[in-house]
Amino acid sequence: MGQRLRLKASFDVSQFPHQSRVMLKALKRYGMILADNGAPWYIGGTPSSRWDNDDLHGLHGVKGRDFEVVDTSSLPKPRSGR
Repeated sequence: MGQRLRLKASFDVSQFPHQSRVMLKALKRYGMILADNGAPWYIGGTPSSRWDNDDLHGLHGVKGRDFEVVDTSSLPKPRSGR
């Protein structure tokens, strides 16, 4: 739990609906943290009337193979809170 993934830069988002493209572009730039609970490859979020659920159903077309693992080994380790 907690693996960092990023949508591959080569993944073509052009055929997805507008709001799905917004999410996919963010996944390319910022990535996500994968959890081991819930449905397989389910992207969760906070419900909002500003999102079109029908548009976001396009995200079901994204597969695990479309992501790459982000190597965080060179990032500084957090300091102890002591």
